[in-house]
Amino acid sequence: MQMNRVLCLILAGGRGSRFGSPLKFLSNICGKPILERLVEDIDVVCQHILIALSKRTLNASYICRGSLVDCIETPGESFVEDLSLLLDALPKPILAVAADIYIPYKGILVDFLKSAIESEKDITTLTTIDKNGCEELIGIALFKKASGSWKNVQYPQDSIVDVDEASDLEKARHLCESHYK
Repeated sequence: MQMNRVLCLILAGGRGSRFGSPLKFLSNICGKPILERLVEDIDVVCQHILIALSKRTLNASYICRGSLVDCIETPGESFVEDLSLLLDALPKPILAVAADIYIPYKGILVDFLKSAIESEKDITTLTTIDKNGCEELIGIALFKKASGSWKNVQYPQDSIVDVDEASDLEKARHLCESHYK
């Protein structure tokens, strides 16, 4: 069975205020910047990758020199505003991914995309469940339309890391090191 591949949008134009730097996605995990690792990780489900940068994050435009990846500049006012602008302009379906995501187990992304494509919902978001049973949005969603009905697909807490704070970066580094031992 041929796996569906979609347009992938990496949102990398934010302020990084919780982390202390808009370029947090250039922090290294196992010897590679998060953004480079993310491009490699999502490539398995993408027909093309578009990275949305802002004036604060244009330093990362070097990654857009490959044939699979292009960059676009957005206002960078907020994640939601940039995403809304791009969802209105781009063809669907779109897999939108925050630039600060570490995916140690790529099979989860393949499973998520399959579930999202098969769903009758317009939007499917990936969430994780912590040890207390609380659901957390991660920053990965498949949009068949810019708005409408949605569902969440849940995965265990350590299956994907959203690097919002320095402690998240350390968690991602630890997962990477233990994954490659």
